[in-house]
Amino acid sequence: MSKPKKEITFVYTDSVQRQVFEMIAAEASKRGYETRVTDDKFAKCEIGWYCDHWNPPQFSKFSVIMLHDITQMYMSWPDIWFHEPWDKYDIGFLPSKIWVDNWNKCSQLSYTNPRRGVYLTGWPKADRIAHYTDEAKRKDFATQAGLDTSKRTVLYAPAWENDHKQDDFVQAMMKLDVNIVVKQYPAEDPSQSANIREMYELHKDNPRVVLLDPHTNILDAIAVSDVLVSEESSTMTECVMMGKPAISVSDWLIPDVTPSRYPSNEYDYVVKTKKKDLTECVRDVLQHYDEYAKQAQKYSDEHFANIGRCIPMMLDILDAVIEDREPPQKPLTPRPRVKLSPRRYIRHKLWTWKFEIAYNYCMRYRPLKFAFWVVYQKLRGRS
Repeated sequence: MSKPKKEITFVYTDSVQRQVFEMIAAEASKRGYETRVTDDKFAKCEIGWYCDHWNPPQFSKFSVIMLHDITQMYMSWPDIWFHEPWDKYDIGFLPSKIWVDNWNKCSQLSYTNPRRGVYLTGWPKADRIAHYTDEAKRKDFATQAGLDTSKRTVLYAPAWENDHKQDDFVQAMMKLDVNIVVKQYPAEDPSQSANIREMYELHKDNPRVVLLDPHTNILDAIAVSDVLVSEESSTMTECVMMGKPAISVSDWLIPDVTPSRYPSNEYDYVVKTKKKDLTECVRDVLQHYDEYAKQAQKYSDEHFANIGRCIPMMLDILDAVIEDREPPQKPLTPRPRVKLSPRRYIRHKLWTWKFEIAYNYCMRYRPLKFAFWVVYQKLRGRS
């Protein structure tokens, strides 16, 4: 392969991914790279940088893959690569020691291994951690949001808004003397947007409820909060990364399947409760706050790598690899290669082909989309 030009195209599919890529692009520009941040996943590029579940890196001369979510595909851990293979990319970046553990357990399988190696670099969103812990900036944001800085602040930031979960939260917090803050996801799905709008209308006139713009950076919201309440969102991991306790409501439903399921929240670093007990759970966390915060900070220290230094490390590695130099750190070492059983190999190939067609080819070639879904439904025995 010829050496790629110093031109990076960052491909995003939502506004949260775009925010992270803009941070990386700013640092890359300082190093002399030409950068472009685009939602065109089929953009032809010299160096393509991706983070979504399914991407077409064949449009890049050189490709980079990283996660977009610290709890990405949690239900498939440790082997998310069975469904989202990385062997079609050149290099991959992992955000934490937990993810290194996941990768190590599956590294003997070819589909987990990018061509030029996988590296532990950290979580790029955390590179602005000094900004979020700056007391003056925190107070300024709190004042702009209208928070009473003499009170504790409880933040609600769900992965999905459904079944009036926001109202469950608000009603539970109304019994406590706290700032009640809501940070919804900037949803593009029509049903999610409608649910969020319904909750906004319900609470917009409540003087005790602060409704943040959904496009607010979640780390800004966490920085001015003391406790986060969610169900299975990666925001809980980011909250704990910042040394603050996170609570998962285990009987709030997740509507990404039919019928809706309970959250996958078996993380050992979150506090779990039921919605009927949410008031008392938050009260207990606040009454014993130092103890809970100490545990969160301990988890952060043990599991998150290179906080504040991730993006420069990523680009140091990229610089070296595209110039055929020794990278400043060694890639992770995979276990001795083993082959999948014939049955599992066929399952893996059928799964990856299905998603390659559904999320790449059908999006690029619109007429194929209708034909694919007709055939797919027939194969599943549906008319």
